[in-house]
Amino acid sequence: MIIGIDASRANRDHKTGVEWYAYYIIKNLVEMDHDNDYILYSDKPLKDDLARLCREHSNCKEMVLHWPFRRFWTLGRLSWEMVMRPPDVLFVPAHTLPLFSRAKMVNTIHDVAFMIYPQFYSHYERLHLRWSTRFALSRAEQIITVSNFTKQEIFRYFLMAQEDKISVVYHGYDKALYHPVVDRTADSRILDYYRLEKPYFIYIGRLESKKNIVGLLNAFRNFCQARPNDKTMLVLAGQRSHDYAPINNLLADPIIKGRAKELGWVPEQDLPVLLRQSMAFIYPSWYEGFGLPVIQSMACGVPVLASRVGSLPEIGAHAALYFDPADQDELLDKMKQLADDAVLRRQLSQAGLRRAVKFSWSQAAAQTLEILKKSHDSP
Repeated sequence: MIIGIDASRANRDHKTGVEWYAYYIIKNLVEMDHDNDYILYSDKPLKDDLARLCREHSNCKEMVLHWPFRRFWTLGRLSWEMVMRPPDVLFVPAHTLPLFSRAKMVNTIHDVAFMIYPQFYSHYERLHLRWSTRFALSRAEQIITVSNFTKQEIFRYFLMAQEDKISVVYHGYDKALYHPVVDRTADSRILDYYRLEKPYFIYIGRLESKKNIVGLLNAFRNFCQARPNDKTMLVLAGQRSHDYAPINNLLADPIIKGRAKELGWVPEQDLPVLLRQSMAFIYPSWYEGFGLPVIQSMACGVPVLASRVGSLPEIGAHAALYFDPADQDELLDKMKQLADDAVLRRQLSQAGLRRAVKFSWSQAAAQTLEILKKSHDSP
């Protein structure tokens, strides 16, 4: 079987959640599967580990599909390729399907947040996401989604969804990177590079409204007001979004200006150190389809404080502390609780380590491969 994969998102320099998902699924599929051939399609030459995959595995090859325009590479150039030289199956892990295809198709739908919180998306984004989700549900042989919560949300908002076409495959995490073992010299070097002093809470992800960063900063502002002599900091690791202005205004507030630190986008190799050295990871999102930083934090032995919404209670289970993202007072109380209670932090750390081992990219890739085979064998 020839499996084509849209690797364009996995090939980006500054990857975030769905792009890391695409990267790790591709990497693990190619490394574990020696029976099938892989074509990695991209709009630009593959970089780093993706390029290495194609050099080191004879059943994997790169195909750069040049396109003169900034937009519509998938709908235009990839569509042309799928008509003229289709593989047996096309897997699109982090974007929309091509408009035309003679290959059987599998698509991953990560969430339907645009249906629940349309205010966080532009008019164009809402139209495109509604259309591309309906198109995938009607045209793909199989759909992968990343949590049982998201699967139920798809059925709730898209009546054409078919039970036998949708499978849940959880994310994994890089076990070589995310672990609780501290290297004091290397960890200190990373903390010095980012000019961080302990103790600190940490958030990892895009700085945007749908992640509820404004709510987190307001709660931390109240934390600072209640504890003027406390040196605990809040670290934000992630790239800015188009609706960053309210976040910037709060970061300029004199009460938190010296105690909330924005790092920008952080290379993945530095994230485990920032997590391990933190007091707790806070994930205040209004909505998540999975929540990859939750299991990455747990794998590092870091206590997790997360919103009681979306997929997060499913992914974190009983190994995290939860709060209502609309209730800043509850978030403040949980932050105080974690700051003051070393026993609670240790309990959450141990519970998180036990929870994290249930997730792996190799398992996710094996389940994905079975879905690709099922798609290939479908009439």
